[in-house]
Amino acid sequence: MKILEAEARKLDEKMKSLTRPLQEQIDAIDVKLQKQFGITSTAAPVFDQVLRAVKGENWISEYKNTRRGGTIDFKGIDLMQTKASTVTTVSDTVAPQFAPFQYVPGRPVHVRDLLPVGITTSNTIWKPYESATTNGIARVAEGALKPQSDFTPAVEKVDVQKLATWIKFTEEILEDFPQFTSYLTSRWIELLKQAEDNKLLYGSGNSDIKGLMVSGASYVDTLGDSAVDRYMILDAAATQVQAAGFVPNYILLHPTTAMEVRQTRSSDRSFVIDPSKPMVINGAVMIPHAAMTEGDFLVGDFSRGAMLWDRKAARLTMYDANEDDALYNLVLCVIEERLALVTYNSTAFCGGHFASALAQGSA
Repeated sequence: MKILEAEARKLDEKMKSLTRPLQEQIDAIDVKLQKQFGITSTAAPVFDQVLRAVKGENWISEYKNTRRGGTIDFKGIDLMQTKASTVTTVSDTVAPQFAPFQYVPGRPVHVRDLLPVGITTSNTIWKPYESATTNGIARVAEGALKPQSDFTPAVEKVDVQKLATWIKFTEEILEDFPQFTSYLTSRWIELLKQAEDNKLLYGSGNSDIKGLMVSGASYVDTLGDSAVDRYMILDAAATQVQAAGFVPNYILLHPTTAMEVRQTRSSDRSFVIDPSKPMVINGAVMIPHAAMTEGDFLVGDFSRGAMLWDRKAARLTMYDANEDDALYNLVLCVIEERLALVTYNSTAFCGGHFASALAQGSA
């Protein structure tokens, strides 16, 4: 019996020696396939896979009996992935649901929305205008000499100006963040329009857009009433525009200043106008606008008093060949526009500040 057992062991060892090279090749191919295609034999962490392999081998019991070492088969376990005691695969979690990318909302109305807008193909707008007139129109008797009239023409040149900025980001965020492109085209074009609002209202005109608060006429007090209030001042400003031959259609105020106008009350503490309804003063609609400086007011005929000319509409352009950006996979994004604001007649607008207007009106 012992002889048969010895022969069986010899045959078993011989069989293992013959098949071992083939098994090693199969195991090597198996591991390569797992690494190449991301196939894992189990979703368990690497530590657990190793522990299972150790417990599954019979060399432990043989070592206790024979005191001889052995080998452990780690086939299919990618030991190089171990960076911590526990490794979690993608299949262990539920894919997250992303909400839209959040940022401060844009303004509901921009100054350009209130003005007529044209397109120019030049870098300068020439505005011919009548600078002075002599009006001699009168009744003429039969056979009498007709009176003479005259006018003086002039021209004003308004240069096209550029508003622009740039930002940089990696190609990876452009590829991996699906909402990023829409964020750029919506948020940064909106910020460009907000900068445009500031220029269309307060631009200095010195190598710059000349804003309506600068090009328009200043408020002239005609009240002289000790009980003057903001509502009365806006009514008087609209009347000043009407007296110049224009029809005021909008009043721009900072939201806080608009609230103060809505809160105007009579001597019995009742509201002068219903604050729950759209505010219309002397035919002009009051529009709260964050680009207005708090305490300022602008009343005007926006339809006929000025015009906005676009040389290059607001656009967003991306470049990947700027400087050494290609070496770092960076993208340069330029946001820009070119435009000119032409005020046809300064008296079509009336601007001022409530603090000084209230003081003058109470004189």
